[in-house]
Amino acid sequence: MENTRDSQSGINYISTSGVFKTPFTLIILLQFYVGCIVVISINLWFYNDLYFLLTGQSFLPFVLGGEWWEWLLLPLNIYGNLLLFAFSIILFSTIIFKVLNKLYPPKEGVFERGSKEWKYTHRRFWTAYFPIWLARALPLPWSDIIVYRLLGVKIGRNVVAYEGYIDPEFVEIGDYTMTSLNICIFSHLIYQDKILIKKVKVGNTCIVGPQTIISPGTILQDGAILGVNSYTWIDQVLEGDLIHVGTPVSMTLQIQSVEESQKKAERIKEGPLETPNHNSKNTSGGSN
Repeated sequence: MENTRDSQSGINYISTSGVFKTPFTLIILLQFYVGCIVVISINLWFYNDLYFLLTGQSFLPFVLGGEWWEWLLLPLNIYGNLLLFAFSIILFSTIIFKVLNKLYPPKEGVFERGSKEWKYTHRRFWTAYFPIWLARALPLPWSDIIVYRLLGVKIGRNVVAYEGYIDPEFVEIGDYTMTSLNICIFSHLIYQDKILIKKVKVGNTCIVGPQTIISPGTILQDGAILGVNSYTWIDQVLEGDLIHVGTPVSMTLQIQSVEESQKKAERIKEGPLETPNHNSKNTSGGSN
């Protein structure tokens, strides 16, 4: 996604293609290590009992049970440990994330490579990456919402967040809003040696269609719909109770009721339907 010079950001071109080129694997390895330590520590007594049932000996100086029915608990134990592994990493990562926020609170603006804002944004991003991925992998439809809230994303009641990407900072989503598959909500964009950070606000009862991108600074007013395969400009405001489409968004359409849709379908069956001349409305907050 590319935009010409933005009056507020002062960057000639903004692109979502920029990535942090750092050894982020070390952060994930630390999270993985902590999760493994928690799971092993809590289950030592159980594995000690199973080992005693197999060999008549124990690798710990005690045996709590050593009963045959403990084998029946093994499948449940494995499944429970997967959840324990995921949530221990989520909690550990949340603590680290909040410590980073205390050390250097996140700010909005345009920042250079090597600045504290750049470095701490990078650290917070990769701290949040693995727990968000784990939450999406769990067979619990509300787990990703919990993780986003723990990380500081303001998400309202009865929000549907399907598989997509939501930045863990400067994002606010209102009540009864639905996001679709393969969406991206960015509060940051990177291009070469600059990073732009601006708050994104999605209002109540909004719909973010599939294959869409919301850029930093975007505001979706209550009831706004971002149509499929569309993306917004930086700082763009989408008016409520309208459908917004375009790459980038440059056209608005009225939301039809069920009755209006049915009447339109009947007219199509009866004969050719003249294409209405919709008045397009440019809602771009950036420069075209």
